[in-house]
Amino acid sequence: IEEAQIALLIEVQRIGRRSTKTQRLDIARQRDRLQGQIDGFAQSALTHLGEGFDADDEPEDWDVDILDDLDDDPADFTETSHTWTNSPELTVIPLPSNLGVDRCRRCMTEDLIPLEMSLREGQANDALHNLRIYLCNKVILFRTSVRQAKSQALKTRAWSQVTLVQQAVSLHASIYTKTRKQMMKLEPVQDQLQKYKPLLREQLKISTAVGDPNARGQRNESLAWFWSVEVDLGGPDQSWNEEFYRVHWLRAKALRDRWREEMLLVKLEMDWTCKFFLWKPTQWGEHMQESLEKRLPGHGCYAGRQSQMYSLLAQDAQAAFQDLQNVLIEAGDE
Repeated sequence: IEEAQIALLIEVQRIGRRSTKTQRLDIARQRDRLQGQIDGFAQSALTHLGEGFDADDEPEDWDVDILDDLDDDPADFTETSHTWTNSPELTVIPLPSNLGVDRCRRCMTEDLIPLEMSLREGQANDALHNLRIYLCNKVILFRTSVRQAKSQALKTRAWSQVTLVQQAVSLHASIYTKTRKQMMKLEPVQDQLQKYKPLLREQLKISTAVGDPNARGQRNESLAWFWSVEVDLGGPDQSWNEEFYRVHWLRAKALRDRWREEMLLVKLEMDWTCKFFLWKPTQWGEHMQESLEKRLPGHGCYAGRQSQMYSLLAQDAQAAFQDLQNVLIEAGDE
């Protein structure tokens, strides 16, 4: 029901106040259908919560934002919805997350809290799964349609497909955001807090690694956190999903291999630097002896000064690199 409320809110905001009769009729039908679902759910809630479970609530306590969209201001949705009469998409359905944990305990219905939490986890997993699928589809559309379009008609058609996919991305992002918001009201454990993180707008940007794996500026880019949560490669375009993960896995492996190679080179360079500083005092010492044998005290003093300088550099380098080696060894053990 909440997902239908979010979808209806997005639809109302999309058509705006200047809507046609056909659009208003379609919205009215969706609202009637949604209101029937809410009424049925409210009647079934009486079985578990009992009558009068919301008798002590003020109307404004239930007037909350049902949508926390990532692309639009929630006030825009609420303001647009209030211009219509009968707005079931703004109705808060009786769930433990909406009633509050304390009230559920007073009503002796705290056993419903873990049930809703389990359902919320499934809802969040489904939203993240659909979000990954549509983001993959968006990448593929840019690769196969937008960039391949040669005429204005083909570009318009391609961008229309991208717009539809973007609307689906916004819908599922809003569903996840709402689901996580409700989960936070149910006192989640630490593991759930670490698994279901806040969804940020910049994390919904698509990666061009599939469309152009050799593009510049994406060497250190990595996928957002939700790409590794409950990964399921199924979907309408399973082959494209597999390619998306395959490309990013290869990029991550190449990045790891580069850093391993860099780590090896850094260790060798530290050893080469110390050996160079140790060799230079010997070289300048020989120059000093030759200068003294040729009775050139000025040259000998300069050579002795250079030899002493490189000896000090060798000592400083060995001390600094020894501390760094210990840090690298501890990091490798972890």
